[in-house]
Amino acid sequence: MRHISKTTLATLFNALVAVVCLFAFFVGQANAVWYEATGQAAVLNGDKEQAKREATQEALKQAMLFAGASVHSVAKLTNGLLKNEELTISSTGEVEQLELVSETYNGDFVTVNIRADIFPKGKVCKAQYDKKHFATTLFRVKDRTQLTQGNIPNFDSSFTQRLAHAMRDKTENLSISYIAPTTTKFDSRFTEQNVRTLSAQSNTQYVLVGIIDDLSVTYEDGSFFAPWKDATSYRAFAMSLQVYDGINGGLLLTNSYQGLGQWTFDKFEDVDENSASFWKSQYGRAVDEIIEEAIDDIKEATSCQPVTGRVINVARENISVSLGRDNGISENDELFLYQSKEVIDNRGRKYLQYTLFPGRFVVSRAFGNSSLVKNESTGIIANIQEHDFVVKK
Repeated sequence: MRHISKTTLATLFNALVAVVCLFAFFVGQANAVWYEATGQAAVLNGDKEQAKREATQEALKQAMLFAGASVHSVAKLTNGLLKNEELTISSTGEVEQLELVSETYNGDFVTVNIRADIFPKGKVCKAQYDKKHFATTLFRVKDRTQLTQGNIPNFDSSFTQRLAHAMRDKTENLSISYIAPTTTKFDSRFTEQNVRTLSAQSNTQYVLVGIIDDLSVTYEDGSFFAPWKDATSYRAFAMSLQVYDGINGGLLLTNSYQGLGQWTFDKFEDVDENSASFWKSQYGRAVDEIIEEAIDDIKEATSCQPVTGRVINVARENISVSLGRDNGISENDELFLYQSKEVIDNRGRKYLQYTLFPGRFVVSRAFGNSSLVKNESTGIIANIQEHDFVVKK
């Protein structure tokens, strides 16, 4: 076996040891059951076992970090693959099982393929404090004839703006930063494609898809003992809400909400749906309660999702990405850069395949909604292209 110098060895390790491919079920990141990772390491002085351990540990470490782990405490893997070896891993997930899928020796390098079952432990995670941006269209009113009572044709716009303001005021890190000026009917056949398009156009990670299902008015006749009293009007409010990760794919939340509030306006009165008097009315307050409930669900559904953006430009050693200070990114933060593609097996099941670029990517300059990133390990940016992805470590 030919001799490898320490300088060459260090370069090879930096360039090759973190080559990792990850697979997860296409059902949203929080529900991923297993990750498959591939790692490489150089064989030094013919010690294949040591190289195998290093490649395996690096592959698992990258997989765990990508799944949201932080590397700060020691956990022993005692399932037979790495007996008596310690790996510094701690995360919101747990490595239930680690399996060696394959190992291949090619010259001075070993390539190992492992599979790790990772199960979430809970909702507390570092990503819950990251800033998360959403895009949406005006919530579509399912039956617009219901808007004639009170003459509120702009209720879709008023409600969507109300939701955006409430999310900004009632949370510290969630915001609807883009509202398309039209309503959109998301055909189920093209929902995923439309979500990704809206996410890319708005430079946001998450997309809200909402439908206002019911705004009907009902009347309760006056009491038999007080026939002089007018009938009491009640107005329904029901909506369906879905939350998607527009970058990584996957439906994170789907829920329905419904309520009823007294409609205190005259039957023939034109109501200003944007006015303070409307939103302070009994009906407006009932709608606000549903808005608060939906925001709580949105926050829970996205709390542990990592902040993800796109590569927007590659120029020599500088990589521009669509994450910046608005996303909680600061100079010297470390990021993952990766490619993503969908894989369909012979049973028609969909998976997402992530391919991480090797190296240590560090933010050199952070701006409002973008940053400059450099590969501090090797400076190599080969194969990194626009529309690849970046995620905060």
